[in-house]
Amino acid sequence: MVEQTSNSMSKKTSNQMYIVDLREAVSSNQTLREALTESNSLWKPLYNRMGSSETLWIIVSNEYRGGKMWPAAMAAADYIRNQASFILKNTITVHNISDDNNVADMISAYNEILFFVKDKRNYQFHKDEIRVSHVYEGNEWGGEREKGTSAYHDTEVRRYNPDGKDPGNVWLEEDRSQTPNQELDETRPIPFDESIRRCIRVGSQEKEKIHTIWATNLADIITCENREFIEVDVDVLQSESERKS
Repeated sequence: MVEQTSNSMSKKTSNQMYIVDLREAVSSNQTLREALTESNSLWKPLYNRMGSSETLWIIVSNEYRGGKMWPAAMAAADYIRNQASFILKNTITVHNISDDNNVADMISAYNEILFFVKDKRNYQFHKDEIRVSHVYEGNEWGGEREKGTSAYHDTEVRRYNPDGKDPGNVWLEEDRSQTPNQELDETRPIPFDESIRRCIRVGSQEKEKIHTIWATNLADIITCENREFIEVDVDVLQSESERKS
């Protein structure tokens, strides 16, 4: 069963979440292959350690080097799946925000967050925690279309989830303050920190443990969300995996 409800009675109670930040590995290496190889020792041990319903989130930045764009995120997704039996459930796009006029002309305009699971039918994902306001609720067809036919089965369902609409996988800040109705007036990129908060909210519950690799800069964000920040020792991770095998 995939957890997508905000009903606290149905949430699991013993899950942990994992975050790996590959941005430094990508930016500090001379080739994309070298960057991926640097992470080679992580994926099998992580897969062996994780519970079946726990989730893995990988932060990756695309790079422009030597006149070529490195498709680092998708290359990492393929590399990780070749190393371990993870399933890529989704990719989250987060646009970069910069007011620096001196940056290079050719830089990536966005980072991507790869969302991996072990079991595609049983993983922790609380979508209701990050739903956003409906764009046209109450404004279309005289505000009378409260129900409609489900796209998945031939039954009548409520048209608008009371907790808001699915945020999709391109995360933006939605501004509805410029006009007096509910319509969406403008969208803007969300800060990187906010994108991590959203990952934490959907992938874990309060007081659960968030294990990180190469992501000490996320400690404050994690603890502010009332989760326990744990920095994984890669050597210990490998030793655990070797003992299990």
